[in-house]
Amino acid sequence: MKPIISETIRTCPQFYDLDPMNIVWHGNYPKFFELARVALMVRIGYGYDAMRESGFAWPVIDMHIRYYRPLRLGRWIGITASLTEWENRLKIEYLALDELTGAKATKGHTVQVAVDIKTEAMLWETPAVLRDKLVPFLV
Repeated sequence: MKPIISETIRTCPQFYDLDPMNIVWHGNYPKFFELARVALMVRIGYGYDAMRESGFAWPVIDMHIRYYRPLRLGRWIGITASLTEWENRLKIEYLALDELTGAKATKGHTVQVAVDIKTEAMLWETPAVLRDKLVPFLV
């Protein structure tokens, strides 16, 4: 699906991200996705503070990761987060590339839904506050 908006960040795995095989432990990949997702949501104008102020939380309810090549200590990567669905849920797709070689390291996606902070009720439609912030990107 064609993205509505994308944002790319650069990061470099650190020693504490590694497993005993000296590569990034598979459980740390969501952390790298989160860095890109936060940058994307800030660009939209709907970062964590704006979410809280709007009265909605957006928990991740589904995540998929496909590993192609390991991330390694000291190797810069670019991670692109792309918003591909927004009407009833947020689906954000991720692509991590090794900056030195351009090789695909991993891809994945997360699905999030709006939850009313006061009632803890899950919404079946994206709240107007986020819809309004997406209007400039829907042209």
